[in-house]
Amino acid sequence: MAELQIALTVTSRTALSVGSGGSSGTLADKSIVRDGWNRPIIPGSQVKGKLRWATEQLLRGLGQDVPAPFEGPKREELPTVVRALFGSPQQRSPLYFADLAGLIGDTALLDTLRDSHEQQQSLIRPSVAINRQLGTAENQRLLFQETAPESMRFYAARAITGRIADHGQAALLWVAIRLTPRWGSAKSRGLGWASVEPEVWVDGQLLRVEALSESLRGLVQRLELP
Repeated sequence: MAELQIALTVTSRTALSVGSGGSSGTLADKSIVRDGWNRPIIPGSQVKGKLRWATEQLLRGLGQDVPAPFEGPKREELPTVVRALFGSPQQRSPLYFADLAGLIGDTALLDTLRDSHEQQQSLIRPSVAINRQLGTAENQRLLFQETAPESMRFYAARAITGRIADHGQAALLWVAIRLTPRWGSAKSRGLGWASVEPEVWVDGQLLRVEALSESLRGLVQRLELP
């Protein structure tokens, strides 16, 4: 087993909204999630969920069977790469997914700037509720949604940590991150487009793109074996 650490930067190219399910303290009908310093964040739960979905789609594209939890004889879970990385109802994930804190400025100054009022800013965007059956705007349903501003960076030096079996699993997570350009909610309204920059460390060593690509090819070859 090897120690994994992934530093992750998600830089929003359009306004980004991760809703908190309420509107306390704002004029918006839907506010965004914030941390203890009142900075917008992308929760670790969303990082895990999006990367699991991207990993599943990638493996299905390679012709791999990715069964749902409990699918199989006698409701026993089948061993898969997805289950090994992300866990299941019967198996805890060996990885920890941290919140990504929002930052305006250099990520090296994340902790230094956390008390700055500038880091707490957000935007209020008007929107209209759409009738899903008719595809038209609902009457008297003007809503206000809070979003993080464009160009805000969401960052954690230890975004993903834990233990993995080999470099191939690290490479699979790396490519899943690279294949995740949308974050937050309200994607149909143009929100959540972002660029992603992962740095992958295994046993204290930074893995370059060439090494990750080679490890991914090795993993794909092993998965294709009968």
